[in-house]
Amino acid sequence: MTTEPADLINASAVSEALAAISAIPDPVAREKAARDLQTALTEAIADPLTRTKAVRQQAVLELRRTLTLAKVAEQLGLSIGRVDQIAKGK
Repeated sequence: MTTEPADLINASAVSEALAAISAIPDPVAREKAARDLQTALTEAIADPLTRTKAVRQQAVLELRRTLTLAKVAEQLGLSIGRVDQIAKGK
């Protein structure tokens, strides 16, 4: 069985944390706990998101060496505009 990248994300742990936070009776404590979780999630994904963006850009630029924007878009299942954006690091 092949592990897909999305399978490596522990969504159930996040869901469990949200359920526990939702069960906090005091709204002030509940908001603070939710804020802490949101901060932790933001910090945990910031670097991987930046690195993922760079990997996508490099792959598109590699394809662009031999293919037109239209062909790259067709192969990736994306619009020409989106491929151009990725190539430009957007």
